Amino acid sequence: MNKEEYIKKLDSLNLDKDRYCIISGGVMLLYGLKEKTEDIDIKVKPDYFEELKERFNFKKSPKYPYLYEIDDETEVAVLDYNYSDVRMVDGYPVESLELQLKWMLENNRPKDKEKIEIIKEYLNNK
Repeated sequence: MNKEEYIKKLDSLNLDKDRYCIISGGVMLLYGLKEKTEDIDIKVKPDYFEELKERFNFKKSPKYPYLYEIDDETEVAVLDYNYSDVRMVDGYPVESLELQLKWMLENNRPKDKEKIEIIKEYLNNK
């Protein structure tokens, strides 16, 4: 989905912007570092997840123990995080590029190699 489609889908979830942050491909999408992403990945703290369970029928994801799916396009990572690692981009809370880069380097997934270089170049030039 492109940025317009991404934002439309994200807005349809009606989430509290003070209680989640965008992670993964959505970060790069909102920063303009990629044109499309396959899905919406967000991070929420455990207490907000408990509230969201009343609104969404979550399905456990097999990818990571902390990951849940709202639907085929939306994944929710239930993890504690620091609000100081969140930046507002176009009015949406996104995890910092520095933290995204750190996660990608630690997990060393082949699919992230190109993204790592793009983020490094962006951070070096800003």
